[in-house]
Amino acid sequence: MDLNWTHQYRRMDENLKHKLDSLEGSYASPRQTLNIIHTVIIPSLAYAFAVTPCSYPDLDKWDAMIGRVIKSKHNLWRSTLTAMIREDVHSFGLGAPSICVEHHRRSAVALVTSLEDPSERHKSVTMQLGLYVQTAYLKIQ
Repeated sequence: MDLNWTHQYRRMDENLKHKLDSLEGSYASPRQTLNIIHTVIIPSLAYAFAVTPCSYPDLDKWDAMIGRVIKSKHNLWRSTLTAMIREDVHSFGLGAPSICVEHHRRSAVALVTSLEDPSERHKSVTMQLGLYVQTAYLKIQ
């Protein structure tokens, strides 16, 4: 095992592109589009987040792909601000979810689950590989 994730990234890209293209070409209403993205497309992409290390450029690319479909379905200009799309509905936005939020949530759940594992070995490996490396990285920046 060489920890080469290119195949997984390519599959995630292809699956997301296929699903979004199908959704964009469908007769789903704008509200249905948001519901489908929130309940089907993002969870299917986020399924691999716990085991696949995703970089911020990948997450931004996927967010841009999703935003493109949402803008298209709502008949908005391509130059429409993403913040308006992501803003909560109660604050006059569309309430579109972000992949980054789901990635952070899934990563936190995986870390907490790993730290609460009853096995001492599992907890120590998580501490050595996860928390110490991340805190050292944060101290450098």
